[in-house]
Amino acid sequence: WFSAYPSPLCLEYLRIMSQHAVGKAENQGASTWWGACRLLACLTNIFMIIGMYLEYLWAADWPELPAHCEYRSTLAWLDLADCFHRYTFSHAMLRGQNLTIFAFVGALVAACLTMVEHQRVRRLTSLLKLHAVKASGAEDPAQQCLKYLSVYSRLMDLAFPGVLLLVPFNLERPVMHYGCTLLVVSAMVGGVVAYATMPLAAAAGLSDQEEPTNELHDWAKRHQSLKWKAGVIIALHFVLPATAAVHHFAWLDATGRLFGLCEVSAILSYQIFLATFVADDFAASKFAPMPSPTRKVAASLIAGL
Repeated sequence: WFSAYPSPLCLEYLRIMSQHAVGKAENQGASTWWGACRLLACLTNIFMIIGMYLEYLWAADWPELPAHCEYRSTLAWLDLADCFHRYTFSHAMLRGQNLTIFAFVGALVAACLTMVEHQRVRRLTSLLKLHAVKASGAEDPAQQCLKYLSVYSRLMDLAFPGVLLLVPFNLERPVMHYGCTLLVVSAMVGGVVAYATMPLAAAAGLSDQEEPTNELHDWAKRHQSLKWKAGVIIALHFVLPATAAVHHFAWLDATGRLFGLCEVSAILSYQIFLATFVADDFAASKFAPMPSPTRKVAASLIAGL
């Protein structure tokens, strides 16, 4: 009877069973794979950046600085920027096969991070939309979070592939290189600020001392611990031009190395920031277990009565 004459109740039961299986796989098994993918991508990128830069410093195979750098205070901005190449990661990319390595590894990392961030943002968006329905209002913090999250997602979609533009537009094409660098840095910093400043704790109704009691509370708790990391990233982007100014006036080898170290630290800070989201990927659905299919069918029958 069940297979020969599928009643609407049977079809509804099968539909709910399939949704339950898919949802269970997404909430439990898939999150582990997304977290592993994020960790692998971030660690690969970090090791690539550090490895390239250390090899560049160890080889010390760089050309002499242009003679006009002695008169840098009177130079046009493009000529002035040419004097600051040494000890930067952009300069290290030109050594040997580094551009090819960066293009290959960077493409894989960008694709991986784009996928895991879409998955993570999609999960948080669904939680916020559910909360926004329960607490509808013009000044609902959940609605504000959705706007912040949308801005963050679009900026990350711009930043991840934008990094790959630095391969064809390297320092040998300085105008395009600086333009692409400005685009990527603006997108990354803007995304960090948008994500860190969204009122997720208010949307979840979580106070500082309160322990998480549901999945959105748990997410908000992790978000609160992320704010100081965002502050460090923003601070680095103020330290970087400060070290450039010190190097401009002191013009010592030590100040040049300090400027390069700050630049590489700023690049690595993006990777570390993205790696911290692995806690979101690995978070178990312990606060919101999915109801069993039998209970859902019973609930639908009771609702029909």
